[in-house]
Amino acid sequence: MAVSLLAYVVTFFVFTSSYILTILALALPKWLTFITPVPFYTETNYGLFQICRSFAECRAFPSGIDGDCGEDGFCEMWRGAAAGMVLSVILGAFVMLALLGTMCSGRRKRSGAWVTLAGLFILYALPQVLSMAIVAYLYNSSSSFYIGTRYNVSFILCIISWCLSIFLAIVLSLVAFIGPPEYTYDAIHS
Repeated sequence: MAVSLLAYVVTFFVFTSSYILTILALALPKWLTFITPVPFYTETNYGLFQICRSFAECRAFPSGIDGDCGEDGFCEMWRGAAAGMVLSVILGAFVMLALLGTMCSGRRKRSGAWVTLAGLFILYALPQVLSMAIVAYLYNSSSSFYIGTRYNVSFILCIISWCLSIFLAIVLSLVAFIGPPEYTYDAIHS
């Protein structure tokens, strides 16, 4: 059971794409969007840290001063979703370092690194799943969002990112189990 250097290189580039999506999902204030109907077009974008309206500047969200925390547990849960995404970005940096270390190591160390990396991919995806689930729960149950509010690009980027990470963990494990063994040097005995 071994994974080739080529498989780790491909994994690195796919994970880098996933990591970029996670950073974008965290940074863009577009988890949920509410657009008012015609004739007065306004767009309200809810991010993990701020709310942006088309007619005003962005402000911190949720904020007790602006009345966002009137509903029990809303602010705590929303901040928990934001913390989950921040944790995922931090864990993603460790996964990148582990992948780079694996690719730069020798064949013997690379052969068993897939176990650690598959576990790290799962660990990286879990806070994103939690954040996505919290936002989806609040979207469906909170009175803070108007009827007509919909998921936006950051929410979708989060889903794609954690799905890619789970996919990488599964594929890396399958490659290790199903793939051919690494060829090793056997001394010729005379």
